[in-house]
Amino acid sequence: QHSALYIFPRCELLFHESKIEEKNQWPNTTRVTIHYNCYTHLEEEKYCSKVVKTRETSMAEEWKDKVIQEKLGGKKDWTDEERAELCRQLDEELESHIDAMGKTRYKGGWTEENWKEQMAEHPLFAPYIQEEGATQAEAPINPLSEGLAQLKFDPDHNTPEEVAQNYKEEGVLQFKYKKYRLAVANFSEGLKQKCSDYDLNAQLHNNRAAAHCHLGNYRSAIKDCEKAVELKTDYLKAVVRAVDCATKLNSWDEVFHWCDRGLRLDPTNQKLKTDRLTALKEKKLLERNARKMARDENKKATEEQNLINAIKNSGVQLGSTVLKGSSSISLSDLEPCHPAAQGSRVHFNESGELVWPVMLLYPEHHETDIIQEFPESDHIIDHLEVIFGKEAAPAPWDTEHKYQVNNLHVFFEDKEKTKLCKVDPNQTLQQVLRDPRYHVLGGTPG
Repeated sequence: QHSALYIFPRCELLFHESKIEEKNQWPNTTRVTIHYNCYTHLEEEKYCSKVVKTRETSMAEEWKDKVIQEKLGGKKDWTDEERAELCRQLDEELESHIDAMGKTRYKGGWTEENWKEQMAEHPLFAPYIQEEGATQAEAPINPLSEGLAQLKFDPDHNTPEEVAQNYKEEGVLQFKYKKYRLAVANFSEGLKQKCSDYDLNAQLHNNRAAAHCHLGNYRSAIKDCEKAVELKTDYLKAVVRAVDCATKLNSWDEVFHWCDRGLRLDPTNQKLKTDRLTALKEKKLLERNARKMARDENKKATEEQNLINAIKNSGVQLGSTVLKGSSSISLSDLEPCHPAAQGSRVHFNESGELVWPVMLLYPEHHETDIIQEFPESDHIIDHLEVIFGKEAAPAPWDTEHKYQVNNLHVFFEDKEKTKLCKVDPNQTLQQVLRDPRYHVLGGTPG
């Protein structure tokens, strides 16, 4: 058995001579092995464990002398009473130290109230700060972050390739937190370095295209994809992104172009094949709809022209201009101005005759009625029977019930002579409209 250092739970330290066993001889030093037997006392039962450590001889001697000097005052021969007194003093010092720690308030560190502010000041944690309810994390600006950023992006301390790489990494971080505009700015700064690494420049263009795509800038994204493929001809990821952006724009010819380009790089790419088939179907559908729209527009234009020709040939006058034989008539001249007649523009019915919206004015009461569809072949008296006939309820403003069919006089206004012209109720609307003194105003006879 070798003599050893015993360790007791109440800090009772006993030193014995250590037997040093010489192991090897090395130039300028002696390597030794010191064996210690360590014993602890717990609930009046002793347990021990053996620890073997390798140290330089000088370090072991220095450590031993230091412990003796600091803890035992350099004294080697101790009585049992002196050892007990030393243990008592050490216990008192330990208890005093623990009591003092409990009374001292923790200052200058992180608390439940200020941990966010403290973390925000550290550049490693700043990007991860996020308020409750916020959709994005905010990275506060502080002097330490600014200083690190200057070192990170300073061209005086980094090569163009390193600066471009740093901007790329920063852009990827902003992209991760959905700050796409900041990501675009970082990727753009990386491209401004004009480094000689074509792959890195291609990645910057492709990453900026991804950010543009999330912002809805699909045309800008396609331009970046084109530049990325110019720098790296086999950049399939950029080709696929260009296909997606062209699809968003419904630019099917561009989709064909990029799909064909990608399939030349990877003939087995199923996504590109599917996108190309989808684009082919959509293009056919678009062309079919365009043809249908063109037919509908031609049909509408023909109907409108037929309507204009019918009005011109009938001798109806719009405003103060006689339209018979005139080529200046347009549908805007026939659009009703009265709100109640909106959507009731003159048109042909199934029998091919003109149907007009007609306004009836009651000057005595400042009231009006709008007949939205009045065929030219209808007699005026027929519509008056519907409004003022025996079976019709009197108008709210006709409290004296004066307005009866057999007691009505109908007039139209001669705009040129500013006088009223009497109309026979038994006439048709066509007969009234062909009167040379009558002019249709606002697309609504009245």
